[in-house]
Amino acid sequence: MTNSDRPLTPNEPPALPNDEWELSELIQVITAELDQAQDTLILKSQNRRLSMMVNQLNLDLQVDVRRDPNGHLMFRTVAPGQTGATVLKLGFTPALDTQVQETRKSVDLETGDYRRLEDLPEIQSVEIQKLKTVGIHSVNDLEVATQTPAMLTEISAKSGLDEARLRLWRELPLITQIKPESGAPGSIVVIDGANFGTRMDAVEVYFQDKLAKVLDCTNTRITVEMPRNLVGGGFLAAKIGNQKTNTLPWRADTVDLNVQDIVIDSPTPIVQGQEVTFRAILSNQGNVDAAGFEVNWELLQVGTTRLPLPDRSAPTMLQAAVDDSDDIQGPSTQSIYRELYSHASLRSQQQSSDNAVTFKYKFDQPGIYRISFMADPNKQTFDQLQTNNQFIREFAVNSLPPPPPPPPPVPLLNPSPNQFAPRSGKAGDTVTLFGRNLNVGTVSIRFGTVAASIVGAPTATQIVVRVPTFSRGGNVPITVQTSGGTVSSTDVFSVVVPVYYGSGTAIGGNLL
Repeated sequence: MTNSDRPLTPNEPPALPNDEWELSELIQVITAELDQAQDTLILKSQNRRLSMMVNQLNLDLQVDVRRDPNGHLMFRTVAPGQTGATVLKLGFTPALDTQVQETRKSVDLETGDYRRLEDLPEIQSVEIQKLKTVGIHSVNDLEVATQTPAMLTEISAKSGLDEARLRLWRELPLITQIKPESGAPGSIVVIDGANFGTRMDAVEVYFQDKLAKVLDCTNTRITVEMPRNLVGGGFLAAKIGNQKTNTLPWRADTVDLNVQDIVIDSPTPIVQGQEVTFRAILSNQGNVDAAGFEVNWELLQVGTTRLPLPDRSAPTMLQAAVDDSDDIQGPSTQSIYRELYSHASLRSQQQSSDNAVTFKYKFDQPGIYRISFMADPNKQTFDQLQTNNQFIREFAVNSLPPPPPPPPPVPLLNPSPNQFAPRSGKAGDTVTLFGRNLNVGTVSIRFGTVAASIVGAPTATQIVVRVPTFSRGGNVPITVQTSGGTVSSTDVFSVVVPVYYGSGTAIGGNLL
């Protein structure tokens, strides 16, 4: 270690290599020097009345710092004539007895095992360094720091060492491997490790807080049958007597067919006579793919005691009896249609787009219905959650609205020349019109553009009207308007206007 700005003289030997060092190494060297200096002062004080001691030591070192791949801080003293970016300041002062007592390790925690870490079985130098980073420098330190499973886990996390390695050195039960790493619920699993003992009655294996069945046990291997009601992943652990092992992950390979909803892909509200398309929202929420399976669509009518017989030409349609027993709550239901579809395989964490999740039905009767969709009703797949593989939706089918009334009949006049009589006349004369549908609703008559009054009540085939007043004569058509429409005559009526001479006596008509 070099830290001097003084150049070397020609007669001085070359300096030692400027190697990297750790802070713990520097402190060990300095404390050793301080101990030796203190011993020297104590020897000298025996022959003198004045006692001396090292009261304080301060060091300022210019260093370069780096972090190695193992996470250790490595220091290198700056070479003579150079400056460093980091100044390491260390101060050493005497400690009071009370301070020493507070930090001194209790005698109760001593285990009496003063072996070095190097004496542990199969330990590597890098593992020794990791233990030292958490203050473990001997086997005694290791035993004191790992008294409980929680302490083992903490030391493992802080040091970066596998908990199984700590358990190996402590001669505690440990798990190193689970074969296979995943499998179906109820499958056979082999657990490798150490310090299991050979008494099967003293071994318990747990996964997801469920007890597995132990089939065989040696000091290094346990064979178990996993519980059957498992879903997903978790941690496996064994209990040997009153000592628990470390945990390792294991996964139950399961299919989870989950029906979330039934969607109506048709216009709503639904009316009688409408064909409706239903679509189930089905997904596999398990961690393995589901092989092909069946799905069941069922249609039920609610609150009925008797329904018309189904179409016997459809082989999948059935008529089910209604269960009217006293223990059935709610309105009665009757199954009116049921059909099984084959569904292709469904990948893990995927939603189905198979044709089997779509169902169509034409409703001929109004009422309250329930549509049910069930995935894998015959349990062809190893679905552990059979409670979420069915969905039921209730809906209403409305009656058809009453048909609109037929339009009123259109009025018609007889063919020419029998549409009206007489075919001419003057104001105030009566004219009879002939035809059909002449009395529908409100009836009005026009001669040309002039309205005429109706005499009496029109009948379906005749209307009697008075010729309106005209200022001059002429030929005009007659128009009939009813609630059913309007019709105009193809024949024309000749309007006669009287001509007056002398004192005003009418002597004839004037046709214009």
